[in-house]
Amino acid sequence: MLRFAVVDDEINVAGQTQRCLMEACRELQLEAEVKVFGSGEEIICDLNHMEEYQIIFLDIEMEHRNGIDVSRYLRENMQNETTQLVYVSGKNGYDRQLFEFRPFSFIEKPATLEKLRRILLKYVRIYGEKQDMFEYKAGHGTYFVNLGEVLYFESVGRKVKIKTLAGELYFYETLQTVWEKVKEKGFFSTHKSFLVNYRFIKSFHPDCLYLIDDERIPVAKGKRQEAARLILRIENGRGNNDV
Repeated sequence: MLRFAVVDDEINVAGQTQRCLMEACRELQLEAEVKVFGSGEEIICDLNHMEEYQIIFLDIEMEHRNGIDVSRYLRENMQNETTQLVYVSGKNGYDRQLFEFRPFSFIEKPATLEKLRRILLKYVRIYGEKQDMFEYKAGHGTYFVNLGEVLYFESVGRKVKIKTLAGELYFYETLQTVWEKVKEKGFFSTHKSFLVNYRFIKSFHPDCLYLIDDERIPVAKGKRQEAARLILRIENGRGNNDV
């Protein structure tokens, strides 16, 4: 089941957002729980009790601990890169500082059913309704890793390296075999040696990508148009199997 949090110090606004989210989930046939918080302090306290959410819909302008404070706590203090942040604001422009926290999207108030529906469609298209597990064999054992925590796969000689948020894993396999398993799960090929997770891209340049940890990933000349087109299509709400 998907879990969403709505954080807004205007109770009526938070309630409306919650109702629209639940309606959007019903329309899309998503099993979900939506929890409402009236302040930044409340959501931080909840996160400290190890509660996890797929998306936090976060009001930027709150008293005391605002949206920036909550974002910094989530990303820097908790080192949480998997929970997605959707900023909700009554302003037309956004503080450039918000982009440091790698937001999934922005919504202008009021958060209507249609706006939230688009956000959920994009989320499901990129991440899926459930956490996808990648199965691999190492030695005599079979292991699993959550694809939501994989930054990239890299071909290293006869092995494949899995770079995760926690570290590195290695197993014997071809990158082509890995590609067949992950090509419709938010990964794409930037180079003959790399399969990159779209979720962790910080910035895109003609000849390379930078990930959230500032690691540089090369983009082969023959892959540049494809990579740029894929990123644009995902941002516009279409999947990588539409490229």
